[in-house]
Amino acid sequence: MMRKVILRELHCPPDDPDETAADKLEQVARSLVNKAAQGDVTAIKEVLDHIDGRTLPGASKAMTARPG
Repeated sequence: MMRKVILRELHCPPDDPDETAADKLEQVARSLVNKAAQGDVTAIKEVLDHIDGRTLPGASKAMTARPG
């Protein structure tokens, strides 16, 4: 889901002040893409990782673990 939102943000015009985020996920993606556009190397890596479908090590285990 985050991949789709980031890709959508990458296609938006830069810094459109009249455009408000539809939800918090879009707001987070927009902030990340804006930081990447400003040259933040960590944000650039994060954007590229999401586009390529990479996940953090152990993320799938944490997401599928059930309490109890």
